[in-house]
Amino acid sequence: MPFRDLDGDTGFVVPPDPLARFDELLTALDAGRGWMQDKVAIRLAAITLLVTPGDAKRLAASTRTASAILGERLRWFSGVDESVRLIIAAQLVKADAHPEEFLDDLERVRQMFRADGLRRGGVYEVLAVLVLRRLFDRIELEHVERLHGIYEAMKAHHWWLTGPEDFPACAMLVGRPEQPAAIGAGTDAIYKALHEQAGLSRGDPLQTAAHILYLGGLEAPVIVERFSALLAAFRATGAKIGTGEYDEVAILSFVAQPAATIVTTVRELAAGLRARLKWLSERDALSLGANLAFVRLVGASGELGALADAKLLLDMQTIVTARQAASIAAMSATN
Repeated sequence: MPFRDLDGDTGFVVPPDPLARFDELLTALDAGRGWMQDKVAIRLAAITLLVTPGDAKRLAASTRTASAILGERLRWFSGVDESVRLIIAAQLVKADAHPEEFLDDLERVRQMFRADGLRRGGVYEVLAVLVLRRLFDRIELEHVERLHGIYEAMKAHHWWLTGPEDFPACAMLVGRPEQPAAIGAGTDAIYKALHEQAGLSRGDPLQTAAHILYLGGLEAPVIVERFSALLAAFRATGAKIGTGEYDEVAILSFVAQPAATIVTTVRELAAGLRARLKWLSERDALSLGANLAFVRLVGASGELGALADAKLLLDMQTIVTARQAASIAAMSATN
């Protein structure tokens, strides 16, 4: 069965069987996995390439080549290890972008970050530039200034939570039409509603979910109601939804399908993943199942495709944050 066009302008396609396509890409990417590269990165790279047409082995080879090029110039950059580079490379292959062009843009935009007084963000700056390149043909100072304004607006509401790790989310929100102050207030309204109405725990995962939900442009009560209905439907099936799954439920809140249909699709795909990948944990299967379900259910919506990209970038950010926390803990243990 041929692939179906996602959007005439993007060149992306919807695989007829997302699970089979994921398995094909995963096998091709895993064949070149280095001994220091974890399987989480392989899975996210495969998800990234899910709607990219072409032979899986060729896509995997292109991704490995792009990652090697990135490694030559990013080896000095703290936090951008082999696994993170692989996912960035997959994003570049998906966008048909050359890694050298990305690296040149990264250097140019980082200079604008410093000129605008934005604090240093290490790997989070790299991810923010990756997002901005998806939004704009050329990143200009006005875009950096807007990112900085959104960051400060968020910090005004949650100074204890907001830091460089929020740069990618701020970059995603640069494309929204509202003023930075309105974006800060809007994300805060969703954050509070999720806590007060849905009973979710405060903290970074909740703030990340609020950022994703704001991207849809819906009023806080509407989007929180959708989120709450999905949360209840998942829990009714026995799924364990904790803080680590808030972003999965958030991205699925944009799917225009009944909550029961969405949850059934996710659970079926998660079960299929665990049947194929015996080592996959229940939590990881749910996360990957949510991504695959999003592709299957959304189909031809280019706008929602952008939301899926946002989710993948935040997944990448989660990996980085977890590794940095583990590194700090290891250093503390030796002192």
